[in-house]
Amino acid sequence: MVEGVGPVKLKKLLEQHGSIVEVCQVLNAPLEKSLQVIDEAARDNIKILSREDENYPELLKNIYDPPPVLFIKGEVASLAGTTIAIVGTRQASRYGKEIAQKFAFELASLGLTVVSGLALGIDTAAHQGALEAKGKTIAVFGCGVDYIYPPSNRDLAREIESSGALVSEFPLGTGVEKGHFPRRNRIISGLSLGTIVVEGHYDSGAMITAKFALDQGREVFAVPGNIELDQSKGPHWLIKQGAKLVETVDDILEELNLVRQEKMSNDRCSASGGSNEGRDYSNLSLDEQKIVKTLSLEPRHIDDIAQATSLSTPQVSSLLMMLEVKKILRQLPGKMFVLYPNTKNFGVGVY
Repeated sequence: MVEGVGPVKLKKLLEQHGSIVEVCQVLNAPLEKSLQVIDEAARDNIKILSREDENYPELLKNIYDPPPVLFIKGEVASLAGTTIAIVGTRQASRYGKEIAQKFAFELASLGLTVVSGLALGIDTAAHQGALEAKGKTIAVFGCGVDYIYPPSNRDLAREIESSGALVSEFPLGTGVEKGHFPRRNRIISGLSLGTIVVEGHYDSGAMITAKFALDQGREVFAVPGNIELDQSKGPHWLIKQGAKLVETVDDILEELNLVRQEKMSNDRCSASGGSNEGRDYSNLSLDEQKIVKTLSLEPRHIDDIAQATSLSTPQVSSLLMMLEVKKILRQLPGKMFVLYPNTKNFGVGVY
């Protein structure tokens, strides 16, 4: 809430001064105003997460400029699922909206969480598709979570809140400003393993989101469209640059090393709910066991693994490679790692 202090500057200040308390003192931060926001958030059942909170999403934490604070209206737990973004133009064609809705429906049906920006057009279709599948979806705002934009999506926002989350880095009461949307877009891609672009002009917000995803080491997918439409130019350019051309949800699952798990044995279903508890790793080295104990079905960055195990990053990198060969874990985009799943009888898991 101090003018001129964004995520990157705050990160540097924390490195210099060691604690947020000292940073606030140096900046003469308006603590009374901050406490008012905290009280207001509590009254409206809005959760506030800092980067140090254990519920802060791991994928987002590991981008270059993660938001220091997230305001969340809805289920905090929905941010910890396997997430994929669907974005595109507000001036979407009927075909584009149908494809966005179809992909979102299928992905949500498989247990993935669909992330988008609540804008008209493709974003709206993506959220609707996930909700129709009775799945989870996250809407990232370019304003405060108490300021619904566009107003015409107020009812949609309420539905999302009840089965997912509304998320923003902007304090309550923050209105819409043009410069807020690129910041929102980096959160959309940062929360997600990959970003699917369904229609968008060269200079559209969807293309900005795709570029953020590339910078963050995440996968970018593009849906081909009608060559006569301007909305197709963005996705087609991405395909020419090497983005994955997608025609079906299976194209996405394959690229992310995810697989449909519709039938699994009862023995495998009886394992613990996605953690490493109850699994036999006695055949692994002590260092390999150290690494495995830090992992679950939720992605974790290699740097976090190194810190948790007190091993060097080169050591961890080598051990992770061996564990991947042994089918104990799998690497996801952005140097994120998850355990090989053996717990769910239906859903999406890692090869």
